[in-house]
Amino acid sequence: SVGNPNSYTHQKAFDLNEVLDRDYEFIMSSNDDGWLVGGGEPGPPTTYKLAAKDSAHVEIMRIGTYRPEWGGISEKNIVDAIESGKILIPQIEVVPTNVVANPDNPPELEIRFDMEPAIPNFDNPEAELPVNWQLRFIHNQLFKHFIFPSRFCPGPFHSTILRKADWRSAKHKQKYFAKCDAAIQKWKAKGPKPLNTGWDIDGSDLVNKPKYCSGIWLFVDRENITHHFAPNFLPPYNTPEKRKVILDFLCEEWDDEELKWKPVGEDGGTQSIFDYMCGDVSACGDVSATDDTIPEIHSITLKGNRKN
Repeated sequence: SVGNPNSYTHQKAFDLNEVLDRDYEFIMSSNDDGWLVGGGEPGPPTTYKLAAKDSAHVEIMRIGTYRPEWGGISEKNIVDAIESGKILIPQIEVVPTNVVANPDNPPELEIRFDMEPAIPNFDNPEAELPVNWQLRFIHNQLFKHFIFPSRFCPGPFHSTILRKADWRSAKHKQKYFAKCDAAIQKWKAKGPKPLNTGWDIDGSDLVNKPKYCSGIWLFVDRENITHHFAPNFLPPYNTPEKRKVILDFLCEEWDDEELKWKPVGEDGGTQSIFDYMCGDVSACGDVSATDDTIPEIHSITLKGNRKN
């Protein structure tokens, strides 16, 4: 088997083990979490990392705390707003766009789910919407609707797969990213895929699963999901009415350094992955370190890929 035997699956569209180095052919070391995706870490004696279930996810808004007195917002307010339909949730069909090392030293390795092209075609009503548009569409809605001090998102649209990565040599590093690029190109050739095709919070099959169920999740932390919100803004998305709604939200982007909205395309377009990945910026507020869970909204979970 690959990964932790207690991992469960929320998607089968992409086998993330294709961008991992479980045999450490290229990577020399990492922190003791080891591989966070592709089934997680089995622990000793298979590996000598901490045994941990797969915790793969793509974060689109970090709530920070459910305690308003600490600058947060209550879980009920989050759930009520989403269940009321105030946040439009499309059928989420995505594709990984890159694997990168972030600017940390040593770096984290991340799978990116960026919007491509970074600037939608606002002039041609027949133009296709960008790949992964759904993530920014939801991200922008959440940031416009929920305004509270602890709200932020540390580099949206990525999934961290390894922390404190160090390669055996510069050549090994080059070979590792070549391996990743081959997987990315294969996935891109197949196009965006729905990630949730009928999974419940615990990884079991949904009963009476709807036609469209690839929605968003509410986490207490990276290992504990509390809610799944199914799509309420359904395909097709090529009607004039729906395209207007979508493009109205895609015309801006949140600058997580200056903490303000900017027109998409300002400063040369959406920030490149090398400019903005893993920016850990909090709007304001003091979230006490004694609060050991940080609620998050994730557009998708990538849990699973465990092979038996």
